[in-house]
Order: sequence, then C-alpha cells, then structure tokens
Amino acid sequence: MAWGCSVSPPGAAEPTADTAVHSPGGPDASDAAAMATQTDDAGVAGLVSGSPLCAGSDGDGGSLVRTCDPDSPTPAGMCSTLAPDGGLYNPSGGYADASLACRVVPSASIATGGIGGSPTCALPGPGTDGASCEGGSDCAAGFDCVGPGVCRHYCCAGNGPCAGSQFCDIQPLAHATTTQVPVCVPIEPPGGCGLLAAASCPSGETCAVVREDGATSCVENGSAKAGDSCETQHCAAGLVCLGTAGLRMCFTLCHTSSATCVAPDTCQGGLPLFQDPTIGVCR
Repeated sequence: MAWGCSVSPPGAAEPTADTAVHSPGGPDASDAAAMATQTDDAGVAGLVSGSPLCAGSDGDGGSLVRTCDPDSPTPAGMCSTLAPDGGLYNPSGGYADASLACRVVPSASIATGGIGGSPTCALPGPGTDGASCEGGSDCAAGFDCVGPGVCRHYCCAGNGPCAGSQFCDIQPLAHATTTQVPVCVPIEPPGGCGLLAAASCPSGETCAVVREDGATSCVENGSAKAGDSCETQHCAAGLVCLGTAGLRMCFTLCHTSSATCVAPDTCQGGLPLFQDPTIGVCR
C-alpha cells in the first residue's frame, strides 16, 4: 500500500522527527528495537529516525551503524574511505568536498526480510530520475537502480525528496531483488485514483492516500494487516499506510456514513488528508 507518505492519521498527535522506528515487519507501533544509529561529523553515534530499510540489518533483527544518508550526496571527507576516482581516500588529496553517493548494500539472504546492510559510500553515476540503469553505479548521488532498471531518488526520511507528482514507496533493487529500498515513484494514474473505488486501480492494487496534501495513487497490495507496521511491507487491500517515516502502520479505510469499524474505533476523516468528506480511516 502507500508505504511512503509521512502523514499522520486523523486525530493523531503530530509526529516529531526523532521518533523511534519499528522493528522490521513488526506489528507493534511502540516497538523501538530497530532504532538505527548514525555517526555524526564528530564521530559520535546518535539516534536517527526514518525507514529501517535505510538503517541496515545484521540479519538477526539488530541494526548497524549508518555512516551516510542515502537521500543526499555525501562529501568524500565524511566517508573517509573512498576517493572520487574509486581509490582509497587520501586526507591530503584535496577532494574532501567532492560528492559521493550513499547506497543501501544488498542483502546476501532473504532471511533479512528485505533489509540490506548498512548504507555505504559509493561512486555516483550519471543517471537521475527515470534514467535506465543496470545497477546503482549507473545512478547519480541520491538515487539507486530499482524495479525493472530505473534510477529513482531515495526517500529514507519520507516524501521530502519526491516531486509533487511522486510519492515514497518500497521498491526492490534492480540487481538484488530480495533487498528493498524506499524511493520516489510516480503517482498512478497521474491524476490520482478514487479511495474505496475498486474500479479505479488495476487488479492487485488499491487506491491509497500517499501524500500529506491528500493526493492518492494506486499502490501494490501487500499482506500487512490493520495495526501492522508498513515500513518494510505493503498493506493489504482496503488499507492505507499512514504515519511519519519510521512509524508507519496500516489503517482500514472506511466510509464515515456507515458503521464499518470495529468498536471502539470510529471512521475518522477530514482535510487535508482526506479530500472526500465521506471517507476516512478506522481508529
């Protein structure tokens, strides 16, 4: 479902940027076991929020230190291991400010649930949004090669890096399909779709809210149920993925005029998230 929208469901408290992230695939919204760490400029590890797909995994449910941010180009001096020509970094080389890419390392096993290794500095390529590619090295800094071989911008922190005609969603790496990453993808159809309107999306997809302004898109159905985390998987048909990056979970779409929610939940809608006043989510 709509994996990437960093939006709060109706009636929820406004999320903060430093909230904890879910355990991969875990259903408990209070679970902070997969809290990621990142090394800042001073070399001190600090807590960061955002998608666990960008935090890395040790394969046993633990997290790894994240040394760079896939959403943005990384100065070579911050990487301190890779030179812009592909060689070893030389502190006196004069290229500390040169931009490198930061990409999620593919997992060697499907046992990690689609979560790759800790993001690592890499050489940037020429490809930007929509460019054909065979691997990450064909894509520019901030981008990776996903799906059938297309460069898309990372969005580990949510919709921020995405154009207004895009939203942040889970896609498999083109060269390692068992590893998934959050990237900006086009809204389909371009004008959006109708919530709870089965005919508005192709078979196997559901219409969901995907942006903070209430924009909708057809997204792939998954297996996550209401209350489950949708950080590393899509929600099932009829559900929508809402919340700030790192704390997203599935909610059931509903009609505000009918008692379809299980008590004590009620159907809560409202602008700007739900443009249609007759539609909301059970909460």
